[in-house]
Amino acid sequence: MGPKQEVFFVTGEPSGDLHAALLAQELAQWPGLTLSGVGGPWMRQAGVHIERDSSTWGTVGIPDALRRVPYLLLQKHRIVKLIAQRRPALLILVDFGAFNIRLARSVRRRCPQQRILYYFPPSSWSRRARDWSFLAQLTDMVVTPFEWSAQNLRASGVPVEWVGHPVVDHIRPPADRAEFRRQQGVPSGKPLIGLLPGSRAVERRCIGPQLLGAARLIKSKLPEAEFLWSVWPPHKPRRIDRQAADIDYITCVHDTQALVMAADLVIVTSGTATLEATVADCPMIMVYRGTWPMLIQYWLSDLGTEFYAMPNIIAQRQVVSELLQWDVNPRRIADEVMTLYNDSVRREQMKRDLTEVRAALGPPGASRRVAQIVAELLGLSSDTGPGRTLSSQLVGDKI
Repeated sequence: MGPKQEVFFVTGEPSGDLHAALLAQELAQWPGLTLSGVGGPWMRQAGVHIERDSSTWGTVGIPDALRRVPYLLLQKHRIVKLIAQRRPALLILVDFGAFNIRLARSVRRRCPQQRILYYFPPSSWSRRARDWSFLAQLTDMVVTPFEWSAQNLRASGVPVEWVGHPVVDHIRPPADRAEFRRQQGVPSGKPLIGLLPGSRAVERRCIGPQLLGAARLIKSKLPEAEFLWSVWPPHKPRRIDRQAADIDYITCVHDTQALVMAADLVIVTSGTATLEATVADCPMIMVYRGTWPMLIQYWLSDLGTEFYAMPNIIAQRQVVSELLQWDVNPRRIADEVMTLYNDSVRREQMKRDLTEVRAALGPPGASRRVAQIVAELLGLSSDTGPGRTLSSQLVGDKI
C-alpha cells in the first residue's frame, strides 16, 4: 500500500461542520486517506484532525461580516500557506461561500495544480439563474444538495453532481412520537414546543429573548405546555441559554435532531434547522430577526426569492409561516403558535406539504455519494471503499 493521501476540509459554520463530519465519517472507511482541515466539534468527533477551529467564524449579514473581515483575512492567509506547505491530495470546501470562494482563488494562484472540490456551493438554495462560470476555473468538481442548483451550475459549464441533502441521512420522522419522547426522557402526554434561536451569537442575541417572551405568553394560554430550548453543542451556554435553563417549564437540549423529532411543533430560526424539522415531519413557524444594520440591509436587499424559509423556497409556495424582523416579537409569535396548535387541519396539511419538500431533498445516502465522488477524483479502488450504511454515531446522542 502506498502513502496515504490527505483530504483537507475547510468549513466555517456549524451546519457545514456537520455536513463535513458526515462526509468524513464515510471517507474514514477508505484505508488510504488521512483527514484534516479547518472545522469544528462535529468534524473532530468524526476523526478529522482540526488544524484551526472555525466554530465561531460564521457571520450574519454584511455588517457582521465587515466586522470580522480583518480576522478572517488573516485566517485565509494562514490556511493558504498551510495548504501550500502540505499540498493535500484534495481540498474540500464546504459551504461558507463568502470565505471559501476567496480562499479558492488564493489557492489557485499559489498552487495551480491543487485539486479542489466544492460541497454545498454558494447560494445553492437559490433558484435564480446566474453566471457561475467562475466556479469552473476555481474547482475540479462541485457537489450540490439541490437538483435545481446542479442545473444552474451545469448551464454555466461547471462540472457538477447533484447528490441530495445529507439531512435526509440523519433524521427520520418518528413512527410514534410519544414513544420517542419516552425513550429520550422528555415530557410525554403534554404539548411540547421546540424553541430554536439559531447557532450564531448574533441570532441568539436578537431572537432568543423574543422566543423566551413568547414561551411565557404561550404558557399563560396553554398551561400544560412544555418547551425544549436548543443549545448549540459547539458553544458554552450563553447568557440567553442560562436564562432559559432557569425557567422551570423549559428543558435545554444539545441535540437539535432529537428536538425536532420529539416536539409537536417548533419555532425555528431560518437556516438548516428548518430542513431538519421538515425531514422530522414537525410543523414549524420560521422566525428571523437581526440588528438595526441588518434590518437596513434586509430592506435594501434583493435575494431573488419571495420566501426565506427553506421549505417554502423548495416548494416555491408558502408551506410554513414566516415571521421577519419586527414581526418577531413575543405576542406575534405566541399568536401564531396558538393559531397553528389549535388548527389540526392546518397542521396536517403542513405535514403533507413537508412530505413533498422532503422528497425534493433526494434519497438517503448523500454523504456516501459524495465520498464515492471523492474516491473517483483520488483514483481509489472501490474494492477498498465502505461496505456499510451511514453510521448514526454523530447524530444519535439523546436529549
